[in-house]
Amino acid sequence: MENGLDILVVRGFAVPEGRGKWACCYEIRLTTGRDGPLLYRGELHGRRYACEAAAIAAATFAGEQEARRRVAAVRDGLLARHEYCVVVAGEQPREPAAG
Repeated sequence: MENGLDILVVRGFAVPEGRGKWACCYEIRLTTGRDGPLLYRGELHGRRYACEAAAIAAATFAGEQEARRRVAAVRDGLLARHEYCVVVAGEQPREPAAG
């Protein structure tokens, strides 16, 4: 994955719900070690697909989209914190009040 997502693994899988419907599930994990720690698990219920492979592809796509959203949110938070720290560090010391 691009844009800092290369440390994440998204695994999609599907569970039959009956009558051609699948629960499309995904996991987002860190790539550390054999089984990286689970960061997030999501699912989409009641989706109709012709086969399990199509449901897995949809689950993987949904997981990748979620991973992108989460990485973007973290990046935005870090940038906002950095900008705040620069502003605070850049302030001039205030003169003590006379009196």
